[in-house]
Amino acid sequence: MKSWDDLVSTALLGTRRRTLDLAGQPAAIRALTEGSQDAADGVLTAAALITNYRRAGRLPLAGARREDPAEPDGRPLVPPVARERLARLLHANRPELLEEWLNAVAAAGFRVPPDQVPQLAERARSRVPLRGPLAAVAGAVGTWLGERNPDWAFLVATVADDNDDAWQFGTPARRQAWLARALAEDPDAARTALAATWRTEPADQRAVFLGLLGEHLTDDDEPFLDAALAERAAGVRDTATHLLGRLPEADLGRRMAARLQECVTVRSRELRADVLQLALPEADDTLLRDGVRVPHGPDQGVGRLRAIISATPLGFWAKFGTPADLVGMLVEGCPLPVLRDSWATAAIRQGDEAWAQALVEAEPGGRSTAALIGVLAPQRQAATVAKLARGLKVEALTRLILDLPQPWPEELGRVLLDWVAAQQDHRLVAHAATLIAKAVPPACLAHRLAVIPLPGEAAPWRRAVAETLTFRREMHEELS
Repeated sequence: MKSWDDLVSTALLGTRRRTLDLAGQPAAIRALTEGSQDAADGVLTAAALITNYRRAGRLPLAGARREDPAEPDGRPLVPPVARERLARLLHANRPELLEEWLNAVAAAGFRVPPDQVPQLAERARSRVPLRGPLAAVAGAVGTWLGERNPDWAFLVATVADDNDDAWQFGTPARRQAWLARALAEDPDAARTALAATWRTEPADQRAVFLGLLGEHLTDDDEPFLDAALAERAAGVRDTATHLLGRLPEADLGRRMAARLQECVTVRSRELRADVLQLALPEADDTLLRDGVRVPHGPDQGVGRLRAIISATPLGFWAKFGTPADLVGMLVEGCPLPVLRDSWATAAIRQGDEAWAQALVEAEPGGRSTAALIGVLAPQRQAATVAKLARGLKVEALTRLILDLPQPWPEELGRVLLDWVAAQQDHRLVAHAATLIAKAVPPACLAHRLAVIPLPGEAAPWRRAVAETLTFRREMHEELS
């Protein structure tokens, strides 16, 4: 060991500053290096020889066992042309389309080549949306890798666990996957398991678990959600309130409607629009029990009214008029933006198309317009956006397009592409068009924007839109 340390020290300091002590080297090395005229050459020769001695002196491992291979995956590999596309997605200029490619691979029933899974897993470490589709297409190979590398544990999330170990001892991702599967396959067992561990779960996990429960919501979940309103974590309370808003017969809605009844009156006026008069509710402990916690300040009454209106079933307002009537009334006692925001929150929670349509028409450029359009049926979404495109300025419409909830239905995608095709060159239009080209559904990818050749003087953004649509169309054709 002393000879090795001396050699390393000499190599690090350099032969001009230190001379290798050959007397301390093994005799065979000393015999080969003593005659060297160049000190550096002697050090390198000694280093090569000692390195070989050290390697040759290692004993072979005893009792070593090869790892069991991953479970076989019967799905076919993606076609060769799609594998070339994957390389372009990873290394060229289209990384933003990787999630769409993975989802298309999963939908087509293919799997990715095993040698590509580690690189994809590294990419998914920093891009969470890739994890789910990657776990699906990586299959058993992904599970094998995820069990051996904690950084890739998200690949294990799709294992078809057939016992409760994943729920009792699994990682957060594995527990979420178990609960999602159990809610679909054995809802009673899933709800029993969730109720049994609820008190010991971290607050962020409780909110996630409630979100999963919301995908399989039934009227029987009301007591559980009602109890969750008393949680200290705001995220849990908000999720519970949101889910209860989807249960029209829930007691929470009836309690909120009873409170609101004392705050609302309509004053009729001859030959003039009616006036909607609102009184601000006083604080009481029952509001706290129902999840309404308003920060201290001068607008506490307005905050309480906003929370009550947001959580009240929209059917409450029927006795005062239609949604179109109500959004057109003058308002006293409450700022109009607060009232409309509260109605919008209720319409989005309850998926009420009539209210969503009325609120969009009353305030086309409102803060909640994009989310309200997402409540409408596909045909009405397309018709509403087409109407707004004719009336809103480019700035407002661009902001609206950027906020529209995705995925977009085919009808809306075609309206947006038609709008892009009809626009003049404009910086904001180019910005919106870039998003539209990436977000429209596959059924829209053969739009004339992509198939009609552009003139030579066409703006770069128009060429970029055509290239994106063409790239995506070819990507899906390769997997079909």
